[in-house]
Amino acid sequence: MTFLFTDIEGSTRLEQEVGTERYGGLRERHRELLRAAFGAHGGLEQGTEGDSFFVVFPSARAAVAAAVDAQRGLAAESWPSDAPVRVRMGLHSGEASLAGGSLVGLDINRTNRISAAAHGGQILASDATRALVTGSLPPGIELRDLGEFRLRDLLAPERLVQVSADDLPSAFPPPRTLDVRPNNLPTQLTTFVGRQEELESAAGLLERARLLTLTGPGGTGKTRLSLQLAAQVADGFPDGAFFVPLEPVRDPMLVAPRIAATLGLIEGGTKPILEMLVEWLGERRLLLVLDNFEQVIEAAPVVADLLRAAPNLKVITTSRAPLHVSGEQEYPVPGLPTPPDPGLQSGLDRLRLPGGARGLDANSVGQYAAVRLFIERAVGVRPGFAVTNENAPAVAAISARLDGMPLAIELAAARVKLLSPEAILSRLEHQLDVLAGGGRDLPARQQTLRGAIAWSYDLLEPGAQRLLDRMSVFAGGTDLAAAEAVCGPATEVGGEVLDGLLALADQSLARVDETVDGEPRFRLLVTIREFAAEHLQERGETDAIRERHATWFRNLAEEAAEHLAGVDQRRWLDRLEVDHDDIRAVLDHSVARGDGATAIPLAFAMWRFWQKHGHLAEARRRLEAMAAAPWSHDDPRRRAKLMEALGGVCWWQADMAEMSQRYQEALDLWTTIGDERELANAYYNASFTYAMSPDTVTGAAPDPDGIGLSYIERARDLYRKVGDERGEATALWGLGNSLYFRNEGDRLAVAEFRKALEIFRRTGDRTMEAWSLHMLGTGLIRVGEVAEARQHIVHAVRHFYAAGDAAGITLTLDDLSALAVAEGDLVRAARLRGAARSLTAETGTGLASFVEDSYEAKVRPSIRREMSEDDVARYGAEGAAMSLDEVIAYALEGSSAEDLDALDGG
Repeated sequence: MTFLFTDIEGSTRLEQEVGTERYGGLRERHRELLRAAFGAHGGLEQGTEGDSFFVVFPSARAAVAAAVDAQRGLAAESWPSDAPVRVRMGLHSGEASLAGGSLVGLDINRTNRISAAAHGGQILASDATRALVTGSLPPGIELRDLGEFRLRDLLAPERLVQVSADDLPSAFPPPRTLDVRPNNLPTQLTTFVGRQEELESAAGLLERARLLTLTGPGGTGKTRLSLQLAAQVADGFPDGAFFVPLEPVRDPMLVAPRIAATLGLIEGGTKPILEMLVEWLGERRLLLVLDNFEQVIEAAPVVADLLRAAPNLKVITTSRAPLHVSGEQEYPVPGLPTPPDPGLQSGLDRLRLPGGARGLDANSVGQYAAVRLFIERAVGVRPGFAVTNENAPAVAAISARLDGMPLAIELAAARVKLLSPEAILSRLEHQLDVLAGGGRDLPARQQTLRGAIAWSYDLLEPGAQRLLDRMSVFAGGTDLAAAEAVCGPATEVGGEVLDGLLALADQSLARVDETVDGEPRFRLLVTIREFAAEHLQERGETDAIRERHATWFRNLAEEAAEHLAGVDQRRWLDRLEVDHDDIRAVLDHSVARGDGATAIPLAFAMWRFWQKHGHLAEARRRLEAMAAAPWSHDDPRRRAKLMEALGGVCWWQADMAEMSQRYQEALDLWTTIGDERELANAYYNASFTYAMSPDTVTGAAPDPDGIGLSYIERARDLYRKVGDERGEATALWGLGNSLYFRNEGDRLAVAEFRKALEIFRRTGDRTMEAWSLHMLGTGLIRVGEVAEARQHIVHAVRHFYAAGDAAGITLTLDDLSALAVAEGDLVRAARLRGAARSLTAETGTGLASFVEDSYEAKVRPSIRREMSEDDVARYGAEGAAMSLDEVIAYALEGSSAEDLDALDGG
């Protein structure tokens, strides 16, 4: 394709001079003229922002003709004498690919750079476009070779040609490229990828500040961003832009001489070098880029002195830590935007995305800058490499697990020469060994990530090094309380842990994030964490610090488990999600050591969180692995708890046979142990073996011998005996379920649900309150009391949504689908069912589909009986495409004020 970029020269100044309203009219007329010319030659408009155009043409000849016609139209227009509109244009021919619904590619970026080099009224084209149109130019159009120029992407010079026409101006100043201003900005061998937003932000900060410090750990691309920024703003510094590499300098006293040498000043005589610099700079409008300042940070006053003495000087520094001098503007350089790591998303995370964004394919991952960088560098070592739908999840995970760090991504991409993305991902467990082998022309610290991190680590005080090493046990971020408990005390890390963490953040070795409640959390990048973990092992402290870490998170999970049914459950569920990676790490380590005393209680405390937040597949895998381990039989109480958790997960996955086996083992164990409170719970759980029949073919009524019914009655009686009112309510709810699914005594079941609901409200069990509302509502549907059913089900939906309980939302959406059928709104019913099936797939909550297929479709209103299969699928797909928030808003549309009235604390 051939790409065309255009924009109005001096548009900001023009708008300021004539006013926004008048300028808006000029801009619209300019758009009309350009669109007419582009459309006449088959141009496809890809983007319009402000006064700029991005247009694609199927042939270079058409693009040249369109650009010339556009300039002719602009020249023929009678613009006001005080507001002439002059447009610069750039043409380049190359390749692009479709990612995220937009064209992306390096040749598009190249075109933009060519356009930026043009003057108003001028058309510049690349040598690639020239080669395609030579010999086929329209009459009256010719190409004039201008020579080679360095564009502002700092790559090798580009040969530019000017497109001229007999009836258009042809005399222009030299192109606006780096060659116009004095500079020593080094040519780069690779393109600048994915930093446009950061570049614009940094440029805006540099407009307002005279000292801009780009901070970040090694490998985040500070140097490359500083060079690109200098190239972009070079026009504003007529006396030049100069790059001063400070990496070889260790003595702060040598910083001033290094700057002077870069500027061509020769030290001599008796005049101090700083005085020479100040005198030379004088009134010059000049930009200095001081790279790698962290190891000479004591020289910060030199920079401040230069800025005070030279009023037109501006300085960009790159450093792990800010200089902390007056007037400094810090800009922490973030990692490149990455797609979500599919291996770390919960079902609830995916549900919060629109349906079309829940999967990862070649198009969806290609919109992320980290992935585009990976692709470009991978193509450099393996020309045929491409991201496909099959390897897209692996490429996404690589980018995410490397925190979008450009150096790490480039080193990983270099491995594509020998390994597939899937193989690279599997090896990232030991990242520092994989991420080596950078270009030999790079500094040693940038040839491996280990070298880049060691550079920063060696600058730390011993106490800060020890604190960083201990922080490596945290798999995710951590709050201050956990950091103090695990990494302290102050006497061991050279001071208060908070002060130490802030110092690590200042050195770009730790990051400070904020959670939803605004509390600060401290996080190490994955690569820095691995480096610090090696040093922790060398200190001989790994086991002791891991033990503290395990104790902290086991206590957290057990405390949270007590609140996962109450009014504060959303906060605790969110807290466990935030700390999930650390809890996973404790489980992995304790299982590997055969430490059942840690692993089983922690897993039991977590299983309700796993169920509510859509981690059922992970829960099943972890619990089954523990159940198969010989050490899980060492303590009968722990074994019984493990079987309860595993049985519960199997229930939610609708694996009734496995559930029955696990719940029966727990019942046998508690019978032997003789703990009446636990035995009551075991009878309650085991009753669900009989509450539903897995026989979906014959439709036989469940529990024909009443075994499950007798179990639930024993549970009720035991709960009463031990004085557990909430447990008794649970048994009443179970009794209602038994009656409900026996398809007999629907009104008796409704009565039991009402009794249970009253007790759950009184005891503050918000989870079971919601489940009682769900079952009461669906029971009322079956007896034809639709209006009251809606009120209860709407309340249940709101409860589950407020709590972030994905399983509850899934089943209540099926309830609302049945209600919509009963009320005659079949399209709504199909959409809600489609949303429910999508949630089932994302969370693994197979129980919802099992209940629908085995029972509800037969005994309550069902869209599958009222609408054709094709229509159910079509409208269902619309529901599945909604995000969770959209689904809930749609589900509650039309609910009355009474329906939406909050319950106590709801």
